[in-house]
Amino acid sequence: MATWKKVIVSGSSAALSALQVDNLLNGVVTGSANGTLGIQTINGTGNIVATTGATNLSHSGSFSGSFSGSFFGTSNLPDLTQGTGVTAFTYDGSTTATVAVSGASTLNSNKISKWTGAAFADSSLTDNGTAITGTTSIQLTGPSSNLTGSFSGSFIGALSQVLTFGTGISGSIASYDGSAAATFAISGSAALSSNVVSKWTGTGLANTNITDTGTQVQVGAGATSGLSVAAGGVNVTGNSTFNNNLTVTGDLTVNGTASFVNSDNLYVKDKFILINSGSNTLADSGIIVAYSTGSGTGPSGSAIFLEAAAAGTYGRWAFAYDVIGTATSVTADEYVVSAKIGQASGPGAATPTWGGGTNGTGNLWVTTAGDIFIYS
Repeated sequence: MATWKKVIVSGSSAALSALQVDNLLNGVVTGSANGTLGIQTINGTGNIVATTGATNLSHSGSFSGSFSGSFFGTSNLPDLTQGTGVTAFTYDGSTTATVAVSGASTLNSNKISKWTGAAFADSSLTDNGTAITGTTSIQLTGPSSNLTGSFSGSFIGALSQVLTFGTGISGSIASYDGSAAATFAISGSAALSSNVVSKWTGTGLANTNITDTGTQVQVGAGATSGLSVAAGGVNVTGNSTFNNNLTVTGDLTVNGTASFVNSDNLYVKDKFILINSGSNTLADSGIIVAYSTGSGTGPSGSAIFLEAAAAGTYGRWAFAYDVIGTATSVTADEYVVSAKIGQASGPGAATPTWGGGTNGTGNLWVTTAGDIFIYS
């Protein structure tokens, strides 16, 4: 008969007669990596160096951390000199040196800088974050000079492009080149009626047979002819077909028979689904996910179900394959493992709730102290 057996895990107390650890090698450091006992190779050759306080160290490769001592047998680094645009300085590693842009100390806030040939200096242009101004004029020269962005002020010259009125636009003139004012309007708009939805005729806009009063959309002569959409709801007379998806954000009441054909997904708002509701006896019951269209017996698939036979008072959840949709009993292939957690002490002689003492193999018992027991 199955009994509870303790599982040895990290943090468990256990008395072992012997302990064997595989894959430990000579010439490597044995220690903990990610909380498990293992090996760590030495990077390079020679003695292991302490992370702090190491002296007389000869090292090649990258280095991180603080350093005191000499480089290459001397206390000074090779000289670092400045090039054009940097103020003169000297640096050999023995003292601190400050590097600055040549002429930077004379620059003023918001002044655009220019290069003098030896240093930076203020130009005559000011950029305050919103506008660029200057004491001299800004000029663009050359036949291909362009100004991009917004522009304010007067303009002298002619527009390089002509604005023409296309289909659907009517105006007082046929084109616009900037030499005179032009008025244009939507073609057909003068004939549109208030509250009537518009349509495109090919050359302009015209009234449709749809009226939108602000509270109701009417198609045809009245609210009951065709479709009526109002603040109080939708009233559709006659047989109707929705060719695309239909979403109902509120309650759906069907005064008749509801048929679902080839439904891809089922959404159930209820918190629980009661299966086997017509019986007072524990019976194999569950859900089948089809993977085969089947033959004369119908579709078949994988099932997760509550097994009733030889599974204790409350049954045990299990898996099975090749289950047909008309099945009333199923033979389990594998079982779901349940765990009773947060227990003050070990299970003793207790049996698992799911499966009982005859078919509860594999279920777990976990105490508050972290001890784990498996029924086997």
